[in-house]
Amino acid sequence: MQKTTAPASGAAEALVISKRTYTSGSAKTRVTGFFEVAATSELNKPASITDDGHTWIQYGVSGAPELNVLFTNAEDLAESGVTIGLGPYIVTGTSTSGECRTTFDVQPAAITGHYSCKGSSARNNETGQMGKVDIEVDFSAGS
Repeated sequence: MQKTTAPASGAAEALVISKRTYTSGSAKTRVTGFFEVAATSELNKPASITDDGHTWIQYGVSGAPELNVLFTNAEDLAESGVTIGLGPYIVTGTSTSGECRTTFDVQPAAITGHYSCKGSSARNNETGQMGKVDIEVDFSAGS
């Protein structure tokens, strides 16, 4: 069991997650600013795995016009991230960027997490326009 909180200072502590596949979970997401969304996405089971110190937990379908959220973790880099896509819009917040506060709770059969990011850079992939957003994500994944 590991609980960790990273302040918006960019300080990094490696988040260790044991090898597993994920079978349940959801991500409650709120983005405000340059683009806006408030919705919940269900776990994409085939796209969610932890192996060899790397984690990918996908909610929704990456690249789809609907909301999709990807949590990533790399133990060797001591960095975790969340990427949010909605239609042409995309934004990524990381635990080491200095703009995000993160909290994680890793249990033998589940992981929960919270991201709160202020002033993250977002992009509209159709127009190339950039803007700032605030992010709030609460996610869970059971294995």
